[in-house]
Amino acid sequence: MLRGAQDGAMMTPTIGPAFLSGGSPMASLKRLLWFSLLLATVVVGHSLKPVYGQTAEAKPKATSSITGRVMIGEKPAPGVLVAVNLTNTQTVVAQVTSDAEGKYRISGLSAGQLNVSAVAPTYVLPANPMYGQGRVVNLSADETVEGIDFKLTRGGVITGRIVDADGKPLIEERITLTPVDDKGEPARVLASRPANFGMYSTDDRGIYRIYGLAAARYKVSVGDDGRSATLRGGYYPKTYYGNTAEAAKASIVDLTEGAEVKNIDITVGGRSRTYTVTGRIIDADTNQPLPGVDFSFGALQTNQNQTYVSGSYSPNTPTNSKGEFRLEGVAPGRYAIMTNSNSMFNQTPNQRPKVYSDPLSFEVTDGDIADLEVKAQRGLSISGVVVTDGITDKKALAMLSRSVVAGFGEPTQNSIQGLMNATTSPIAADGTFQLDGLRPGKVQINISGFTSAESRGITISRIVHERALQNRRIDLAPGQSISGVRVYLTYGSGVVRGQVKVEGGALPADAMMFVSVQRQNDPNGVSSAQVDSRGRFIAQGIPTGTYEVVLQIISFGSNNLPRTLPRTQRQTVNVADDSESEVLFTLDLTPKEGP
Repeated sequence: MLRGAQDGAMMTPTIGPAFLSGGSPMASLKRLLWFSLLLATVVVGHSLKPVYGQTAEAKPKATSSITGRVMIGEKPAPGVLVAVNLTNTQTVVAQVTSDAEGKYRISGLSAGQLNVSAVAPTYVLPANPMYGQGRVVNLSADETVEGIDFKLTRGGVITGRIVDADGKPLIEERITLTPVDDKGEPARVLASRPANFGMYSTDDRGIYRIYGLAAARYKVSVGDDGRSATLRGGYYPKTYYGNTAEAAKASIVDLTEGAEVKNIDITVGGRSRTYTVTGRIIDADTNQPLPGVDFSFGALQTNQNQTYVSGSYSPNTPTNSKGEFRLEGVAPGRYAIMTNSNSMFNQTPNQRPKVYSDPLSFEVTDGDIADLEVKAQRGLSISGVVVTDGITDKKALAMLSRSVVAGFGEPTQNSIQGLMNATTSPIAADGTFQLDGLRPGKVQINISGFTSAESRGITISRIVHERALQNRRIDLAPGQSISGVRVYLTYGSGVVRGQVKVEGGALPADAMMFVSVQRQNDPNGVSSAQVDSRGRFIAQGIPTGTYEVVLQIISFGSNNLPRTLPRTQRQTVNVADDSESEVLFTLDLTPKEGP
């Protein structure tokens, strides 16, 4: 059983918000997106021996409602489907059709964070940079939210035909639309979510027709620049409308609201070759081949004198018995190959080598690449036990079989900046865990369950290894694994409910606001929430104590926010179990005189 700090009670750990808070707002957002992807890959399908026989819990009564109106311009839009789905998912929980006056009412909703969207494929609906089209609503029990309105604009159409140098149609080739500004440079805009992704591919005649587009200036292209880390049997070089390979010389399509622009035709050159890359992975200490090692490769890019791996692709085929790997279909370009953390993407323990490596760079020009040699180091481990800290809540204690300990290694300063080193471990029935395949450096420890609902209320109170660790980080020295780590968890049921009031103007459409509830003098959050379209937020599952509530304002077009507006605001609040504390933030956007 999991070890209790006082009474030996069993419990279930889980955490997510700690990894999402701390640092700059943009860093928090990157960690949020990365962490969501990791959990979707790692945790789904993971299963342990149950600690308790679990029974289905009674679901809360669905007693809330959302109302609003759909308009096209200044006229009501009858017959438009309005759907409600859980944020971060495509799960539709309710849907209705607007009436003759464009009005709708969706009843029987459960409390939670929801995304409400009008579904009209040939029209344009404003998009949220993180959640796509629609409006985010933090819905409380027995609440009726009014005024969730949608104003649609008529979408435009761009259509044309793609052929090769002999006039033959190119079939199932992907079309790319790039919005540009008045200078022809890529523009920061909120892209709408396509209703039909298939319309971006050519048909058997080489014809494409893309509809539901926002009025804007576009550059249209087809083909591949060959710089992405994928494997394919040849490709057509990227060609822009205007039949040029240079983006700066591309002709611009000026699309107005509801218009259709035809004959945006492109003729591409010959199909480019791809090549084969081979090599092997060896033990850096013994020079012996390492069979069964997972690996990936990524395209290299350089920014401000720092070279880094931009995305990665894994063939999902480990090295063979001689430690050899083979990549067929690599386009010309600069790349790096590296080992993967084996336990990062596997739901069950495996016997593959737990290793890591620095990225090994290579360049494909006009021929195959052979005899690459990746030197891998034996990975380090962190092991220990998860300990309850006075947790007695049965719901909190019932989640062990759905939880993992996660270790996130901070990137090291190398000539090539690689991807984050991350690994997970199941929590055994006695509370023990072991993270393998880690590289030396700082490793942040977190715990998480399947969903945020399951993890709600459980937080890490402290991590101890010989002494209390700061910011949940453990320093791994080269060649030295660590054991005896104790991860203490606590449970809370307090709520911080708040409102963000905007005065003297309006935030730009691409602005997002997040709230993190943090212990004082500790940047790791115990709970987090997104501010919805009404300026409201609810942070739940907070243990009794005094906290800082931190509001972070993020804009992808940072120049759109007033320079005098602080991007981060803080307030102190006292929280108690089974009670709510209220917070009000005021954002003053009134223009200030002076520079």
